[in-house]
Amino acid sequence: MLGTLFDKTTGLFDKRFTLALLLPAFAFSAGCGSLAATMVGWHATAAWWGHLEAARQVAVGVAVAAGIVLVGIVIGTQVVMMTRLFEGYWAWWWVGTTLGRMGRWREGKRRAKMARDASDLGYLRGYLAFPPDPASLLPTRLGNVLRAAESYPGDEERWGLDAAFWWPRLYLVMPDSARSQIDDARASLDQLMVLSMLSGAFGIAGLGLSCAGLNLAVGLGCAAGALLLSRGCYLAAVTSATVFGDLIRSCYDLYRGDLLIRLGWPVPATMEEERQLWKALGQQLYRRGASQAGETLLNAPRQRPVPPPQSSPPAP
Repeated sequence: MLGTLFDKTTGLFDKRFTLALLLPAFAFSAGCGSLAATMVGWHATAAWWGHLEAARQVAVGVAVAAGIVLVGIVIGTQVVMMTRLFEGYWAWWWVGTTLGRMGRWREGKRRAKMARDASDLGYLRGYLAFPPDPASLLPTRLGNVLRAAESYPGDEERWGLDAAFWWPRLYLVMPDSARSQIDDARASLDQLMVLSMLSGAFGIAGLGLSCAGLNLAVGLGCAAGALLLSRGCYLAAVTSATVFGDLIRSCYDLYRGDLLIRLGWPVPATMEEERQLWKALGQQLYRRGASQAGETLLNAPRQRPVPPPQSSPPAP
């Protein structure tokens, strides 16, 4: 009965919500329920269920399905927080001064080891895994992979534009195919984040129930397996974040000119002029006023921007 109700419920939501949030929430709830039933006794649990009237069984099934959906929705609102937690943005000062310092030291050693590899593959690994500035290292692998992508467009040797400020605007001018790839990559990363977090929570629940009377072999075995699964999902999330980050880099490389044209400016003739223009625009739009050099650049006469050429349809 519960399976039928769950099938009916999943039909009401899109595929992304079902795969990334609803199924992990269902697996977590089912696992915790199984541990609780094992601690109480499966015979006693089955007897309790059998003594319920049909109407009450339906009510319990509906309540469980609604609870799982609610858990999935709540988790969906906290995915950004989970990602920032795995990145190493910790609000508690005592965590930052202990685990944070240890994590940055470890990541610094890993960065130095990669830097000693002078091959093309070694450079590629460092390029994808770490931001160019050692002072901006974060204490986790995931954080450094995402920060490496975030720092790419703002590099003064590249485009010199603020990735966080310009990304929502760039996203709106990208073609649907590019947005679809970005959304799919982000959904994959979010799903792995949720799986890693819920697996870790299930491991902690197993340890807690072991202390509360659950058979130690069952509780500790489930906890160990769940924590290993959490670690595996985290490492898979790092790989997924690498793909996502490289797509972000590509979007800035390919579509920043379209964004400039939509803003009313033609693409400058040189990279240095383009960097100066991005800096002036960022100051004007974010701080409502640019530097004197930026004001001069923004108020100078400008040519009418030429829209990007449209690809012609293939010949029949």
